Parts: sequence; C-alpha cells; structure tokens
Amino acid sequence: MHKAVPSLIIAGLLVSGGVVSCGTSGESSSPDTSVSASASPSPEVTVPADQMDQLVPTDARAITNPADPQATLVLFTDYQCPYCAMMDPMIQQAKADYGDEVRILVRNYPLPKHKNAEASARAVEAAAEQGKLEAMAAKVFEHQEDWKNESNTDEIFTGYAEELGLDIEQFQSDYSSDAIKERVARDLQDAQDLEVPGTPTLYLDGTAVQLETGAYSEIQKPLDNALGK
Repeated sequence: MHKAVPSLIIAGLLVSGGVVSCGTSGESSSPDTSVSASASPSPEVTVPADQMDQLVPTDARAITNPADPQATLVLFTDYQCPYCAMMDPMIQQAKADYGDEVRILVRNYPLPKHKNAEASARAVEAAAEQGKLEAMAAKVFEHQEDWKNESNTDEIFTGYAEELGLDIEQFQSDYSSDAIKERVARDLQDAQDLEVPGTPTLYLDGTAVQLETGAYSEIQKPLDNALGK
C-alpha cells in the first residue's frame, strides 16, 4: 500500500497550473516567494535515443538499483534549490514503494544562479564515496538556509560529514578532488545538453514526468503505469 505523502506547499497554498521548481535563469527563488511556471518539460518530451547515455550514464549515482529493474527514474537535483528539498521525501517514498522494481538515479544540476550549489553537490558526491549519499543529501537539504549564502561551506560541509560519522580525511580529499569536480561538471553539462529546464526534473524511462502540483501522485501514477499496476 502506498503511504500518503504531503504535496509541495508554497506560502500555505498548493501550487497548481504551474511547476514547482527552480528555473535555469534569473534570481534564486524561495518557496515562500515565487514559483517558476516554465521549468519543467511537457510530458511529451522524450530524450532521443542517441542521448540516453547522457541521461543514464553507467556510473550514475543510484538511490535504488534492483538486479532486474522494470523502470528507471532519473532525478536532476540542485541541493540549493528549495523545491528539490521538498522533492527529497517524495523520492524516499518512491524508494520505499518501488525500490525492488525501479532503479532511481540522481544527477547533479547545480544551477549557476545558486552560489553554493556546486559545492553542496561535491559534498554529497564525497559522502557518496563512503556510501552516505542519501544521508548527506538529507543533511544539506535540512540545513539549506544555514549554508546557501555562506562563504565557509568547506567547513560547514565537513561538519556535516563529522556528524554522519564519515572518515573526514577521505571526505575532504574527495570533496576537493578533480574526480568529484569533474563528475559534477559532467552532470551539469549533460543536463544542459539534454535541455533540462530546471530542478527538480524527473525522467521515467527517458520521458519527462510532469510536475504541475507537486503531489506525490504525479510520481506514483507514472510509475504504476510503467509497472502495469
């Protein structure tokens, strides 16, 4: 049975007729001030076959990775985007509901308008090297307001790593490594090449998932359809 998951609430109102997301241009938005109504592809948008390797690279970070996946859900996220923070519990619910059938992958899309998006992506990637991708993602989302405008993010993210019990020397090495920087940069380039319009953006088996209200059902229904439920 699927559990009820709260919809994304903006200024106390359920957003409808528009997309709950951070767009790729303009100033950074906050969930209590504005909503981009143009930052999600239409449901008819499907990634061309010759670009599927950019959508689903062989080394993409996996939240779930069943041995015989019946569908693949790809999330493009920006850890400084407030709407991505709201999406995170829905992805966790999808993991609980479909984790044994659906491969869920997460890609970085650090929007240039967000000062510390790239650094936060590197923090999550560095934690992923120690098997703590989801734990660090939850931590940076939870404390988004604490670090989004700060200049000492290296110190802040190292503090989160300590709280999560990570090997700090390894974390700091990975966080500043060329390999992690290149991984984040590649994800960003792939998102731009695929014309991903904003964050969060989801693709199910290469076709965009329309996020018009921010309700979990907008993820649940396409997944059920893909699985023949």
